Amino acid sequence: MWTPEPDGQLKDELTAALAQPGASWVSPPRPVALTTEDKATGWLWGRLQTTEGAWLGLATIFRGRFFDGAELAWHLAGDLRTLD
Repeated sequence: MWTPEPDGQLKDELTAALAQPGASWVSPPRPVALTTEDKATGWLWGRLQTTEGAWLGLATIFRGRFFDGAELAWHLAGDLRTLD
């Protein structure tokens, strides 16, 4: 399966976000859908377990047209569904 290669800016943002204690990379990145919105898909790059025990996923989410206006953010793991 094809997976994206992050460009320089995205790679820097990913590295900074995943430098937090408890965070780890997902390799290779996995395709995901955000279950709280329609037509919101993207790539899962990392995961983090909070001190309260909740799991978060670091994903670039594209709303609407694929690869148009990606947003990198942490999401509750329960709000992400893998597409592979």
